[in-house]
Amino acid sequence: MPFFTASSSLHGTAFVVQACGELDYQYAPVFRSEMAKAWESGASSVVIDVTELTFCDSTGVGELILSLQRSQALDIRLSLVGVHGTLERILTITGLRPAFELSPSVEEALRGT
Repeated sequence: MPFFTASSSLHGTAFVVQACGELDYQYAPVFRSEMAKAWESGASSVVIDVTELTFCDSTGVGELILSLQRSQALDIRLSLVGVHGTLERILTITGLRPAFELSPSVEEALRGT
């Protein structure tokens, strides 16, 4: 059984990526592959749902930063949903929390699209 899964779906003009499990060095390519679908979708916004993340190491945070940079380069709105636990601490301690648009739920993030 994998320790990380990523799935995605299109909601109107928003592309939603759901990350579940442990986003670390081993599973970063799985996340990156799912995000590639988002960038290729033509969506005007991307929502990354991390509600089901149980762990995120520095590589995982790096993937989120790359996603933020890519969204800015493509002028695509990016929202993180369900940030909690260790990831919330890491984003706060590093000062990255204000760089991301945070929403408590996918529904709320989609309302902003």
